[in-house]
Amino acid sequence: LKIVANKVEGGEEGSTETADGSLRRIKNRKRLLHHAAKLFNGKASKGLQFLQDNGILPNPVDPKSVSFFLRNGLVVGLDKVCVGQYLGEAGKKENPDKNTPLWECDWFHKEVLTEFCNSFGFEHQSLLDGLRMFLATFRLPGEAQQIDRILQAFAESCGCVCQESINGSLQLFSEDDKRASDAAYLLSFSIIMLNTDLHNDNIRADRKMTVGDFVKNNTNYGRDISDKDLPRSFLEGIYKSILENEIRTLGEGADGFMTLERWKDVMRSASHLQIATSKDRCNGLSELLLESCWQPILSAIYGLWNLVDYYHDNEGSFDLIRSSRSQDARLGIDLAYEVLSAASNFGRSDIFQEVFANICLMSSLLDYSLDTDERTSAFVDSIERQSAFIVAIKIANESGDMLGLDGWKLIWSMVFELRDLKLLSGRNSLVNESDPDLLSVEARKEFSRRMMNGDAYDESGPPPKTMSFMLGALFGANTPPSKSFRSQDCSPHSREDLLLWDDLASSDDDLSLDSPFPVEASSPRDSLSIGAAFESQLVHENSFGKEELPVTGLERIDSGNSTQQSARARVRQRLSQLVDFNGLLSESRFLDFTGLSDSLNALVELIRDSSRRIASHQRQYDGVGEDKGNSPPLSPASEAYAEIILCEIALKNRDRFPLIWEHILCSHYNSRLTYRPSWGKQKDQSKAMEDCEMASLSPGIEKCVTGVLRLCVWASNRNVIASQVLSTLKLLHPPFGALLWSPLELNLDKHLAEGIWRICRNVDSLSQIDSEGWDGVLGLLDWCASRGGMLSTASPDSLAEDDPSLLAFRSLHLMLHASVLIDNVPIQVVRSVRSLVEAGERAKSPKLSFAGLDLLQVLHLRLESMSGIKAIGGSSQSLPDDSESKFFVRNWMPILEAIGEPAEKSRNGDVRQQAISLLTDALLDRHGSGIHVTTLCEIINNICIPIADNRITDLLRNRNIDNDLEGTLIELELCVSLIFKPF
Repeated sequence: LKIVANKVEGGEEGSTETADGSLRRIKNRKRLLHHAAKLFNGKASKGLQFLQDNGILPNPVDPKSVSFFLRNGLVVGLDKVCVGQYLGEAGKKENPDKNTPLWECDWFHKEVLTEFCNSFGFEHQSLLDGLRMFLATFRLPGEAQQIDRILQAFAESCGCVCQESINGSLQLFSEDDKRASDAAYLLSFSIIMLNTDLHNDNIRADRKMTVGDFVKNNTNYGRDISDKDLPRSFLEGIYKSILENEIRTLGEGADGFMTLERWKDVMRSASHLQIATSKDRCNGLSELLLESCWQPILSAIYGLWNLVDYYHDNEGSFDLIRSSRSQDARLGIDLAYEVLSAASNFGRSDIFQEVFANICLMSSLLDYSLDTDERTSAFVDSIERQSAFIVAIKIANESGDMLGLDGWKLIWSMVFELRDLKLLSGRNSLVNESDPDLLSVEARKEFSRRMMNGDAYDESGPPPKTMSFMLGALFGANTPPSKSFRSQDCSPHSREDLLLWDDLASSDDDLSLDSPFPVEASSPRDSLSIGAAFESQLVHENSFGKEELPVTGLERIDSGNSTQQSARARVRQRLSQLVDFNGLLSESRFLDFTGLSDSLNALVELIRDSSRRIASHQRQYDGVGEDKGNSPPLSPASEAYAEIILCEIALKNRDRFPLIWEHILCSHYNSRLTYRPSWGKQKDQSKAMEDCEMASLSPGIEKCVTGVLRLCVWASNRNVIASQVLSTLKLLHPPFGALLWSPLELNLDKHLAEGIWRICRNVDSLSQIDSEGWDGVLGLLDWCASRGGMLSTASPDSLAEDDPSLLAFRSLHLMLHASVLIDNVPIQVVRSVRSLVEAGERAKSPKLSFAGLDLLQVLHLRLESMSGIKAIGGSSQSLPDDSESKFFVRNWMPILEAIGEPAEKSRNGDVRQQAISLLTDALLDRHGSGIHVTTLCEIINNICIPIADNRITDLLRNRNIDNDLEGTLIELELCVSLIFKPF
């Protein structure tokens, strides 16, 4: 209103006027404008005269001021019919003998209409959108001449700047302005006729204009108007738009609603206003009001949300929520939302964060002085506390940049507490992992069972072991048995029943998570305020199931309300209808980096503080240290949930992932997974190890490891960050990683193996990583290859499909046979292949050992190509020079040693024979003559002779030689060949 009055008056505000005086002046001007609009609706001349008499219109009056009043007067009560009537009038001819007011003259009417049309921003809009916006500000008069006059002015203003003009994107009109205006006029007139024809109930359906009729009417305007016909697809699009969305002009104004076109008009007009001084002073006044009233408003919210207990009947069912309480809750929600939105709009983070923290505390979800049952009852039984939570999540989704680190910690703490209270589950769950599970269905069931049972295999057997942080284990010390994660006595949170993070399970004793309340097909709540939507939901819940049914005499005495829900289920359903939990993740894409960092760091700090508090409580339980901190740590499931959310937010902000990784995730994963021995500062190593903290495998650690693997899989396709992220894989195994376990304990071997397989199967991405990335990949491959070898229970002669060694072999096989990686895989990969052969020996799986030997042969052949040696007719070319020869021998020796180990130590005769044959072939058939004789002698002395000596000795000592005489003779012959054939 202030902007309208200033533009109508055509003057600037005085810079010395006080805020109080400005407010009074605006209020008085608003009253005058309302009265002027009322007079104008009766007779236009009286309204304009009133405006001029009171100084709002200049003297003498000009067409621009009048057109601005007509354009923006709807908000003060102008009738759209009267505005259209004035714009369409021709006016009176000016007579010198009569004192005719200027606004009644014909030339004045014409100029007002021109200024009115020019006030619209038709640039970069289609003619149809411009016509919709134009007709949203008034109602076309009924007289044909008046309609013609208005549309002609519209066409002259819009036809040369719209998208259909020669300067627009479509370029359908002529380059000549006059011809373009004529085409715009004809098309506009045709659109109005089409709108009337399609949406007039008095016209029969069979007589309404078809799309073919509309196209035919606008196909040929004549060469004097258009050089080419309008495209049929263009005209069909207009027809479809009018058919689906009628051009409406009634029902809007000071007491009505605004259409989308009217809003577009208002926003485009506001963007062109040059009134910076007035806007700044208006904002300053609003900000001053906010500073003065936010504390009383907060007190009012406390009053409206007075925590009144429910009344219970004898059966424990809740009475219906009183209407006065629901109205108070609604008013409190709207007040809280508006004051937080205002503080956000003005950038007052101090006020915003203070109010927001108070709103979060009103939810009682953060009141840890109550036990779990008391917190559940306090929240479930109070619509006021639920109101506080609903407002907090709504504001977090809309103004996340303003929350700050503490605000986001409050949000995530409430979400995790809500989950632990079994009020966040099923279809209103916040998030599930977007990637497929690293474990198969059966493996996940087994892992969950062992996690829930404390890693127990058999209750009658020995006590189970648990995965622990590696402290003394690496150095051969006898580590004390770690306490079970399920131990009730040492838990600081007493939430052991909340162990698994899966939110798809039922939250309480309800038989189904499906809502008994029917969901309406159309959701009118979208147009309601957040408070009104909450009140509507309460009314809907209370009214459902209360319909009186006729008595038939067939009722059973025990029949009850089949749709009755527990209080917890009802609240959970209520929150699922009103709260956008997933927006906390999806809306993170629109946060600035500071806001995004606050959200992620809040999760990191909650996880870190929870882990520290658990460790502190453990020390206190052992009689060492003191438990510091007022709030309990996260439950095991919520800690896992936090790790999942952390990973999901990172994946949803892929364009900013390098920054997220550098500033947040890298340090987080290093902090949780890096091995840090604490005995280095103490002289007594054994005493230091006794003081080391032992921790068992928790759901949080599992999801932390899973998060690293998921991010590595995704980042391997991004050249900029791939190597940096893949290097983190070294934290998942010794010596840098903090986790160590035996294959018989509950472990994450299958997680790691599946993760490294997903990384390696994208061979194109591996061709771009550097040595740092390869160290991470090959290190984890080496670990996985050494962790498998457990025969399948279903097929005792083969390995399970998800066996870590088998997945490691598939990864190595793919890498070593991929053409894009021929020159990229480092020679250190031999360590992983060597571990694979050892796993086959340990599992008594010759197939796995043979597969490893085949990979060693592939490495040998690849090394030849790298060094320039090629076999020619059974002999080999010599190496070009000594430097290349040294390079070859230095990288060749690990391959020979890897082949020699199973040749000497394998318990399977076939594996030994295969290894000896490969070793002999490597020395003789490939390049025996290409190596200096001194080097060859060293290899024979250090590798071949000891292997042959040991094997011949073992064979001669074998008392059961007659059982496999043929195999023994073959192996003896191979051993002899290994020594003498190279010469």
